[in-house]
Amino acid sequence: MPNNDLQANRGQKNGIADPAEAPPRVFLGRQPILDCKEQLIAYELLFRHAEAATGAVIANEMQATSRLLVNTFSHFGVERVLAGKRAFVNVSASMIESEAIEALPHETFVLEILESVRPNAAVVERCRALRAAGYTLALDDFVYREELEPLLALARYVKLDVRALGLEGCAQQMRKLRARGLTIIAEKVETREEWRACRDLRVDGYQGYYFARPETLSMHRIDPSVQRLMQLFNLILGQADSALIEQEFKHDVALSFNLLRYINCVGFNLLHRVDSIKHALVVLGYVRLARWVSLLLMSHGRSDQPRALFKTALVRARMVELLGRAHLPRTEHDFLFMTGMFSLLDVILEMPLTNALDHLQLPQAVCDALLNDCGPYAPYLRLCRASEDPDRVSLSQVIQTSGLDLSEVTAAHLEALAWAEGFRE
Repeated sequence: MPNNDLQANRGQKNGIADPAEAPPRVFLGRQPILDCKEQLIAYELLFRHAEAATGAVIANEMQATSRLLVNTFSHFGVERVLAGKRAFVNVSASMIESEAIEALPHETFVLEILESVRPNAAVVERCRALRAAGYTLALDDFVYREELEPLLALARYVKLDVRALGLEGCAQQMRKLRARGLTIIAEKVETREEWRACRDLRVDGYQGYYFARPETLSMHRIDPSVQRLMQLFNLILGQADSALIEQEFKHDVALSFNLLRYINCVGFNLLHRVDSIKHALVVLGYVRLARWVSLLLMSHGRSDQPRALFKTALVRARMVELLGRAHLPRTEHDFLFMTGMFSLLDVILEMPLTNALDHLQLPQAVCDALLNDCGPYAPYLRLCRASEDPDRVSLSQVIQTSGLDLSEVTAAHLEALAWAEGFRE
């Protein structure tokens, strides 16, 4: 695993990495859980505080679990992390009692109750309610005690720690559990001998270094203001109720002010001044408002990024729109603009483009152009990128397959450059 001090050259002075200037990152550990046929059935998600960490540094279990789940949902995306499998997450007594746990989709997450949780009446009742709500429960680092019977009756999974119990201890626990219809997982299986012994005990699943060490996923944290804009963009593009969109704007006074300033200053030929978000939505319409929010979103990159990056995104947005507008219906011109604009979303958010687009509910044609270089918008984005080549070697080849001529492409490029230069954020 690469050393953080040897990461690429962002935030470096004289070739020496400056940790204080490093962009904030979020981390997430996951370890595969296999069934008795050694097929992947789930992951255990693990809190990580750093990329090189091999274990968790936890001062507060509830805070660690909460941060783990926020990272999974908000930054990485559940589908990227789990790829359709289930997730085991450790839950403490305080997390069990918290209503926040009910934000987790019960069909995806297994609540792994830590061995430190005391099975008092309140905990058992809460676990009973969670199970009734559809949640699956697991008991972590299990060692049989009579007081655990109420939780055993509610659990589907039991995990046996091979390192703590030893093989003979695992055999003793299996004799107590075998007839209960539970799924038994042997964890911390580190050697072939331990795997064979657990197989002979007829455990149902395995987890441990013998199969795979936990891997640490990492990515740059998405700024909360960018997340808010993404949420607003999705509401607008999904044509949510105007009252809901208006409410989102009211949560951010600066955003509301910028919208009203924009609509009253850019030459909409309005007879009367627009003084409300509701009126602005009527004037602009959903798609044009989404276009404006996409501009804001791309301008909210990290403060240490060169502003030239945003200007390049503006040029691409305008050029793709100019090239395609004579060939596609007016209703698609704003989507052409978004195609060019979001073609640099991965660079601005510093994450793979597929992950960045997971946060946005863009039309399929836009995603096809950005991710697969196909669909109705792709030829215009291809021309735009080729125009950025200072030697323009590939431009003539791209033009030949586009149905356009060099003068048309050159004119669109020059007009886009002038438009971006005159743009005021």
